[in-house]
Amino acid sequence: MSTHKFNRREFTKKMAATGAAITVGSRSELAGAPPEQEAGAHDWLQAKNYLRDTLGADLSKDTLYRIGRVASAVEEDGDVLFTAPLVTLSPQLKDGAEAGTAYIRVRLYGDQIVRMLISRTKRAFADESPMLEWSPTMKKTPARLSKDENSWVVWSDRMARFKTGPADFAPVISPDGMVNIEFQGQDHFVETSGQWDSFAALFLDRARGPATTGISLHLHPGEHFCGTGERFDRIDLFGRQIDLVNVDALGVNNDRAYKNIPFLMSSRRYGLFARSTVRMRLDIGHHSTRAVQWLLEDDALDIFFIGGGTPERVLFNYRSITGFPKMPPVWSFGAWMSRMTYHSDKEVSGIAARLREEQYPFDVLHLDTGWFAQEWKCDWTFSNERFPDPPDFFRRMREQGFRVSLWQYPYVNRDLPLAKFALERGFVGRPTDPTSGVDLGFTIDFTNPAAVAWYQEMLERLLKMGASAIKADFGESIDTQAIYKGATAAEYGHLFPLLYQRAVWEVTNKVRGENIEWARSGWAGSQRYPVHWGGDSACTFDGLAGTICGGLHLGLSGFGLWSHDIPGFYGVPNFMTTKPSPELYIRWTQVGTFTSHMRYHGTTPREPWEYPSVSDIARQWLRFRYALLPYLLTQAEQCCKCGYPMFRALVIEWPDDATVWGGSDEYMLGDAFLVCPVLNSSGERDVYLPGAKWVDFWNGRIITGPQQLKQVKSPLSRLPLYVRHGARVEFAEPVQCTDLLPKARRFSILFDEGYQGYDKSELKSVVDL
Repeated sequence: MSTHKFNRREFTKKMAATGAAITVGSRSELAGAPPEQEAGAHDWLQAKNYLRDTLGADLSKDTLYRIGRVASAVEEDGDVLFTAPLVTLSPQLKDGAEAGTAYIRVRLYGDQIVRMLISRTKRAFADESPMLEWSPTMKKTPARLSKDENSWVVWSDRMARFKTGPADFAPVISPDGMVNIEFQGQDHFVETSGQWDSFAALFLDRARGPATTGISLHLHPGEHFCGTGERFDRIDLFGRQIDLVNVDALGVNNDRAYKNIPFLMSSRRYGLFARSTVRMRLDIGHHSTRAVQWLLEDDALDIFFIGGGTPERVLFNYRSITGFPKMPPVWSFGAWMSRMTYHSDKEVSGIAARLREEQYPFDVLHLDTGWFAQEWKCDWTFSNERFPDPPDFFRRMREQGFRVSLWQYPYVNRDLPLAKFALERGFVGRPTDPTSGVDLGFTIDFTNPAAVAWYQEMLERLLKMGASAIKADFGESIDTQAIYKGATAAEYGHLFPLLYQRAVWEVTNKVRGENIEWARSGWAGSQRYPVHWGGDSACTFDGLAGTICGGLHLGLSGFGLWSHDIPGFYGVPNFMTTKPSPELYIRWTQVGTFTSHMRYHGTTPREPWEYPSVSDIARQWLRFRYALLPYLLTQAEQCCKCGYPMFRALVIEWPDDATVWGGSDEYMLGDAFLVCPVLNSSGERDVYLPGAKWVDFWNGRIITGPQQLKQVKSPLSRLPLYVRHGARVEFAEPVQCTDLLPKARRFSILFDEGYQGYDKSELKSVVDL
């Protein structure tokens, strides 16, 4: 082992005096580092390097530019257009020559949103995009420009909204007059060191690969962040580096995600939304703890700075740009039963009969991958042998109060005769490499209107036959080597799930007049087409915990309605054959009861009688779900009009409470219920009650928060559940399906000092827990 000793003080003096800097492409960031570091003895243990680890750049081959001081500004068609010089940076991150011009266009919307486009050519804003669904209230506000000795200022109604500084381009943006969002400038060790950790605004041209554009915002001490789509981790994203790249996440306990959303929200009551479908990287205090860095693989960045004063209003404003969820039909809020997979009319008919015979309330039966001639080989056609008369099958299910949902995916299997037809007509991406693509088949090209019409015709036939909903599975991956009609592969990757889900929603709405599908992938705008579910979770308590995290983050990213597979999707240790424990079955059922939509699904049977030791408890929780339907429907209607999700992280209502930023295992269901899932087999957990007055649902005890309750013990039939003091909740006498709901007896309970607990309530007479 080397005995070389690294003297930090001498090293710092040397850096400041000589300007020594990193050696680009070396294994160590530190000039003068110990020999074992320099030799890269442990290649995976390296000092953090901004160029390598954040930008992915090698300046011996690539060219990096920063934006200099603003040179000019002009009002143009209600916008303001700034120009500034581009300055090249050497491999030592020192300024080189000026090399062209940066254009910065600024637009104001109302009194709470500022939009900025930075590019290297003069461009206009693009207001037409599948990502955007503008609210009628979202109006462009004319921007006014003024200049003082040191800066340019963009105004509206006597309020400064955008102000440049006296040095390099590093503006301060105030979208709503309540919060100032500062760009992070001068993020370096000493000027002569060449050791930078962020740039206020940059462009990167790569010798190989796409260009990159990025900005850095000042991160305040104690600032918290959330959003970005599914994250299977705690709520606060501070310290994370997140790549917004959709993939099949293969579970819910890793750093991958089915649904990435280019939206980030701060505890300081502002949000950021990038209008793009390319791959992105967000460095949220990960490399530099004083910078939020937003990078995307494009030569321009179109980004919205969204104010509002509260998290709910920030989310409302984001939805006013990208669209609000559409209200699904009443029956979709009933329970769904599924497995991977039912294979025949006879099998499904038996399941339906037994659910009704044993009085388990359900509204939907889902056929997964097994209704085709060959399992998984989706040709949008029923097996003639196993489903000999589909219209009759749908009719009989409907007579028993069931709707039927059908699985399919957005690919054409190469082995099917349909593949040749789709290729010849350009309905799928044209492969340029026979070895490329996705395992499931050719990627349908939803940028081609003819392909969309062909795809929707196949779904329309099924919907007219009697299907009530389409499961829009997959959609995370495309053939990146194929050619698409209306987008490059880089653009289509994240446009794909959005266009796919829009196509499913459109044809379902056309045929059935209802807003429903069951989707897994997503991007900004996908929230318009509910319902999305959380993906393929493990049948374990940590799978349940990860699922809850993912749902909470999705609600913090603009989605209002959401679901998950009860009690997890795949078995552990055996993926296809290990059944979840009875305890997990009930604990996950409880979370499903308090979710906007409730579906059982997985690789082994999910019917309650398959878990005989807890089947009676499951029946009562299903009855509780149906008793809650009046409340659920009211809350869903509200969530489709405001910024709230139904499955609601506590930070939305208590953004100043540092405790809730660190948690991810409690949530609000709508306005009234605080749900504290049990995530272990012991039945014990700690409970945190945020700052409000709460009523214990089970015993009527009134507790004032904020307060920590330690080691709260719950029997398997119950979980810690609290109701906001003063809430009046409407219930219905449980029915076997929502067809019967209009005639069900209704009653309401006021949760205040007069509430004496569940056992003495009217609810106890219809739900026995």
